Amino acid sequence: MMEINGTYDLKIETPLGEKYATLILEVEGTTISGSFITKNSSSPISGTTSGNEINFETTITVAPLGKITARIIGKIEDQKLIAESKLMFAVAKITGLKKIN
Repeated sequence: MMEINGTYDLKIETPLGEKYATLILEVEGTTISGSFITKNSSSPISGTTSGNEINFETTITVAPLGKITARIIGKIEDQKLIAESKLMFAVAKITGLKKIN
């Protein structure tokens, strides 16, 4: 199984423009935990993984809506994360690269 633990630099394409975040993934068995970090906040994540597929929830702050729950579903291949999040008003496309230490 591919190692998906690590830190990812994310670009998020939303109807409100491009946003950037950092995702820290920690996998134990099929359980995902970690953090979703934006310039304004840091929120824990909780979800599952199967092979290279990821599925987790986090709370994000979206101006002017405030805090909303985002479910992020995608996959990781060759150090690249490709996912999307169905928000209450749209779908955000998410891409990211794993940081190599």
